[in-house]
Amino acid sequence: MLVQDYLIKTACRLPAKEALVCGTKRMTYQEIRSLAGGMKGYLKAQGLQRGDRVAVFLDNGPEAVIAIFGILEAGGCIVVTNPATQVERLTVILRNSRARFVVTTTDRLPVLAEAELATGIKLHRIVAGSAGEGSDFWRLCLETPPGVPVGMTDIDLAAIIYTSGSTGKPKGVTMLHRNIDAGVNAIAEYLENVEEDVILGVLPLSSSYGLLQLLVTYRTGGRLVLEKGLGYPFEIIRKIKDERVTGFAGAPTVYALLLKLRDVEPADVSSLRYITNAAAALPAAFVPRLRAMLPSTRIFLMHGLTECLRTTYLPPGEVETRTTSVGRGMPNIDLWVGLADGTPLPPGEVGEMFVRGPSVMQGYWEDPEATAAALIPGRYPWERILRTRDLFTMDPDGYFSFVARNDELIKSKGEKVSPIEVEDVIYTLEGVLETRVIGVPDPVFGQAIRAEIVLKEGIAVTIQDVKAHCLRHLEDFKVPQQVSFVTQLPKTQGGKIKRSAGS
Repeated sequence: MLVQDYLIKTACRLPAKEALVCGTKRMTYQEIRSLAGGMKGYLKAQGLQRGDRVAVFLDNGPEAVIAIFGILEAGGCIVVTNPATQVERLTVILRNSRARFVVTTTDRLPVLAEAELATGIKLHRIVAGSAGEGSDFWRLCLETPPGVPVGMTDIDLAAIIYTSGSTGKPKGVTMLHRNIDAGVNAIAEYLENVEEDVILGVLPLSSSYGLLQLLVTYRTGGRLVLEKGLGYPFEIIRKIKDERVTGFAGAPTVYALLLKLRDVEPADVSSLRYITNAAAALPAAFVPRLRAMLPSTRIFLMHGLTECLRTTYLPPGEVETRTTSVGRGMPNIDLWVGLADGTPLPPGEVGEMFVRGPSVMQGYWEDPEATAAALIPGRYPWERILRTRDLFTMDPDGYFSFVARNDELIKSKGEKVSPIEVEDVIYTLEGVLETRVIGVPDPVFGQAIRAEIVLKEGIAVTIQDVKAHCLRHLEDFKVPQQVSFVTQLPKTQGGKIKRSAGS
């Protein structure tokens, strides 16, 4: 199925159903469908050709949702860009994608102008300003007829999703309609999404995790409660209560903030059927605390990456028994742990995860060297296997446990140390809100293990407390040689804690 058909078909089936809640604005499927049609008609009238890239440089909101579906219906390719993106990164994205159009807001025009100057590209601008529905964006969508349908197939390019770039320049992950549809259908299957669901989205639509919240909801006919960002933790609980939210997606940093809350009443979260975690491994210590806060909510622990959307999920009934696992392969995908060339390893061995299936990307946009390193030949001449570079083990039952990214393993005292393993232990220490463990150069150890820790307010923890706690639970070579307390940890635009020591 084409991605825009999620909206088109659901609007035909449930035209009057509320599809989007954003602040005080509430819109039905038919309203969004009509406005997206206007966006499509305008883009076609301005010369957009099939496959042209269109940058969506907007906050989470109605404009972003309308633009995404309008661009796709016009035959374009969406390049959804984080609204916090600054000139340097925006320049890379615009130059690499060669976008012809951009949908943005008046307050982002200075950043856009600098990026255009750096690239030498002048984009056709569609501006949503502070005047609300009086802005160019709304006028164009309201006044432009949709025109005739655009002939497309599911092997047309739907999206270029740029990686966070925490370890280098961002790379553009190319996704066909077919790739996205395969991922959306698999996720909706194991989460058991239905049209009665109300999904709360706080993650940026520029991330694959955030974008999937929108697409899964509209594929199944649910209602999306879309927030511009995380905001205050108590506001999330209030939204869950007021909107009767049934599904919520977060990263570990989101759940760390939620777990700071005290006295969350069960009645406030009684509607919440499930929560999901991806983007980074959820510390094992968070699970019992989330279970206590959300006693009737199913917890789905997952692993995914932009290059294939999602790889694994752990059934909620096994969260307490498989505490170090991110689960087994999601529907319609093959996974294994192997050597660098893809040769499978036996259960229990540490190796890279390899992914085979219809949700695997086509490659990195105009980056053949990076594509060749990430996609290796498959079983058939026409297929490619994704080499994730994430290190895992797999048990005899086919359940995967995350070890580390290949470039994040710490080599200290001649031993290889997984930062995730050390972090999980530190998180069990009372008073720890967030932590990251990294390797830093050391003339004696090769790399010293450094733990950076954000403490909860009003809690006193010493360096000696941390080292003694780690020594009780880890081999001595895994105990951090350096411990520092910080007020915050560096994060990517998607909310993941950065791993590079220089960040």
